[in-house]
Amino acid sequence: MRSRKMDDMDATGRGRTENILMRGCSAPLDPLEIAKRLLYLPPTPEASGAVDRELVEDLVADIFRMHIPTPASIELAQTIRFMLVQGYVHRDPAKPATWRRIYSSIGEHAACSSIQLGAVVTGVSGAGKSTAIERALQLFPQVVRHTSMPGLAAPNPQLLWLKVDIPSSGKIRDLVGSLARATDEALGTSCERELFSDRRQSGTELAHRWLKKVSCNFLGVLVLDEVQNLFKIQTKAVRTAKSSRSTSGPPALRIVDDEALKFLLTLSNSAKIPTLYCATPDGTAALSTRMSTAQRMLTAGFHTIPHALSADDDFFRKRLFPVLCRYQWFPRRLVPSDELRRLVFDLSGGVPRLTMMLWFHATRRVLQRRGDGLSLDDFVHASEHALAPLRPAVQALMSDDPRLMQQYEDLMASI
Repeated sequence: MRSRKMDDMDATGRGRTENILMRGCSAPLDPLEIAKRLLYLPPTPEASGAVDRELVEDLVADIFRMHIPTPASIELAQTIRFMLVQGYVHRDPAKPATWRRIYSSIGEHAACSSIQLGAVVTGVSGAGKSTAIERALQLFPQVVRHTSMPGLAAPNPQLLWLKVDIPSSGKIRDLVGSLARATDEALGTSCERELFSDRRQSGTELAHRWLKKVSCNFLGVLVLDEVQNLFKIQTKAVRTAKSSRSTSGPPALRIVDDEALKFLLTLSNSAKIPTLYCATPDGTAALSTRMSTAQRMLTAGFHTIPHALSADDDFFRKRLFPVLCRYQWFPRRLVPSDELRRLVFDLSGGVPRLTMMLWFHATRRVLQRRGDGLSLDDFVHASEHALAPLRPAVQALMSDDPRLMQQYEDLMASI
């Protein structure tokens, strides 16, 4: 619950009556408290007590749910709250102007509507972008069901946030389907069935019908993950050929469906729904090729979720690696030495998801060979067998060589 002092002030500091939509936004938290709430560590072997070897594989798999907040993920949580609050400043259901904006043509009364709020989150695949976003969203209720709401005979549930993945097709019709399904899951409605009952409607028409619906539910923040799916990249064969000819710059991305991108711009330009875009470096770069688009998508900020660049990276050395070393279920425990830390980094490229995968598969290797503890050889074996298809990508990432990184579209940092 927001404090009374904040409820009685608008964005400029002028007094106003309480905006009912602000109730779910919560008071701002200090970074330490945010970190505590974002953190998730699975039970350690000591907390699990005596464990049969047959259960170890199931227990160690829980490390994939681990989340250790970084300064970047804490800042991201602060940005999401900022977007929520600012998005509601000029959407007070107690004011007739709010309902006029909802029921009139999108874009009317723009002078008194919310500002355009967009933010972008980027990082290589496996850096933890989606997890950081999902943990931050959990700081807020997704739905607030008010006993009454000004302007409505029956209370309408307030949808504070919605997170969807851009479908792999990149098509607007499939995107609307994802948005409608996510809306139904959150609100218990039948939005998808109602929208798609008339197959004659175009994807753009469906998109605007969905937008009208969530406008009445006062959607606070829309999170769009996997934004790179909006773009189509040249085949690997073409990229390899260009690389061999030493052409300057990585290959260009092409928009899959113009209507999909136009709709996303409508969310920002006209509907003024705060939108957070999450993409790998190639998708982020593609969004930034037009200055006007980049401005609208970066109003609230730009966040990079980093991966470790060396075994001595502060987060990797002091946080991630020591925590992982706690998860050993065997009688003989491997000492968290510098040698082990450097080996784990070299085999994972400092990417958190790959680091956890390496630890998981090294543990499985101990079970397979019926050993009594982890060894350095178990990590090497895991890299060379279970994770073998990823080794070239890890080597390309660690090389920082554009010619090698261009072979992997989600490693490319610029267009």
